[in-house]
Amino acid sequence: MYLKMIWQSSSLAILGIFLIQGISVNSFGDVFAGISGRAPEQLSFPPFTLDGTNIDQSKSNVDLQCIYKASRDGWSAVDFHENVDSRGSALVVCLSKSGKKFGGYCPTGWMSSDDYVSSNAAFLWFQRGNEAIKCPVLQGGNAALFDYASAGPVFGAADLKIGESKAAIMGGFAGPDMEDRSSSAGNLKQGSSSVGGAYDDVQNGWPVRGKFQLVELEVYANANIQPSGQTGGGFKLWPF
Repeated sequence: MYLKMIWQSSSLAILGIFLIQGISVNSFGDVFAGISGRAPEQLSFPPFTLDGTNIDQSKSNVDLQCIYKASRDGWSAVDFHENVDSRGSALVVCLSKSGKKFGGYCPTGWMSSDDYVSSNAAFLWFQRGNEAIKCPVLQGGNAALFDYASAGPVFGAADLKIGESKAAIMGGFAGPDMEDRSSSAGNLKQGSSSVGGAYDDVQNGWPVRGKFQLVELEVYANANIQPSGQTGGGFKLWPF
């Protein structure tokens, strides 16, 4: 009982510091979710993160929903692609063990092509207070995204890699690798980051460097975009 009272008092004190500094209660919860290793029921992301994108929530034809949640759907790259492939543009939201929230916008979506994709619209983002700070793709957008069937979301060659494949990837020139994905599938709890190769950390605030671990990863996309054969119509590529 005594230890419980100390924990509650400490938590309230830290919460007070967060509020004084203008940090949201959600951010406070993210920190403790990371420390405890328990995934929150749902990850939120700052408003305006998706303004001007294909999945801007102000658009009448966009019904933004969480199409993949790692703690619910599985942490394997196989689980990831089963839920996100052919679903169009998407936002990745990550919560690290240190309580940092960050991710990336993938305008092209995923197709398990085992190839890289160029895009001028992709960006990385991280949460600072109640704002989303964007790291834009560098001019030209070359190799902004890597669509590996045995890996999770990969932005740039090394800028943000989540669930890296356990086996060498043949690449698009040879067509999609048809080997058993389960043996080479990456674990999305593990990631690494070195921003600067394909994305610009304009405010020098990117929250993770080197290797990191996640307690949750979610992907948000337009629920009106469905893979062929499912209700809602066939998959249509967004302009990007």
